[in-house]
Amino acid sequence: MVGPYNHYMKMSPFADFRVADIGDVHLRTTCNLEEALQDIEAFYRKIASAGVVPITAGGDHSITYPILRGIARQERVGLVHFDSHCDTAHSYGGSGLHHGCPYRNAVESGLVNPERTIQVGIRGGTEPLWQYSCESGMRVVHIEEFYEVGCREVARERRSMMGTGPVYTPFDIDCIDPAFAPGTGTPVVVGMTTFEALQTLRGLRGLDIIGADIVEISPLFDNSGITSLAGATLMFELLCLAAESPARSPA
Repeated sequence: MVGPYNHYMKMSPFADFRVADIGDVHLRTTCNLEEALQDIEAFYRKIASAGVVPITAGGDHSITYPILRGIARQERVGLVHFDSHCDTAHSYGGSGLHHGCPYRNAVESGLVNPERTIQVGIRGGTEPLWQYSCESGMRVVHIEEFYEVGCREVARERRSMMGTGPVYTPFDIDCIDPAFAPGTGTPVVVGMTTFEALQTLRGLRGLDIIGADIVEISPLFDNSGITSLAGATLMFELLCLAAESPARSPA
């Protein structure tokens, strides 16, 4: 990315707000998933206690659950989740902690209100794994519906669902079509363009965003750097949205 100014939102978040890169989460070990997730949770609990809004670069989608455990302490949060997969599966390979189940775990732990959860861009052949989303009351917007009704209608519904309560916004890069973001581990064709993803994020203006993440970018599969550029652009947009939240004020 070049330049610190958001022309659409007419703001310079680095000038108007206190923004810092606080580095990576230190893990005691990379060989024990449960301990690693505990370390992530503890790190984000400190962030939340300091009144800081975290915008996170992953990592795979397993990180979202411990982040929510760290920051969603006062009340259940709403989710505006962008993905090609719902990520509400059950255990896999004997583990209930993996990148395909963070939102099931978050709902069952009382962190997320499923009736204030909307999952946008869903598609592909893993639909049977996501039955829990509908059963729990989440709103699932398949990519076909997204294209049929358009960004504005999806944004209107999101605002109605979220109301004035706290909102967390996870963005899995495979929500975007692999023609625009090939550098990911589980690409699924017929997704959003980068522009559509950006416009859909912009529909979150005015919500009380308490955190967000961009996950599942894999530089190994991103030969041209186009996926990383898309991720950085979307992350900057999320930063601006969080900074503009009604609960924030310029420092």
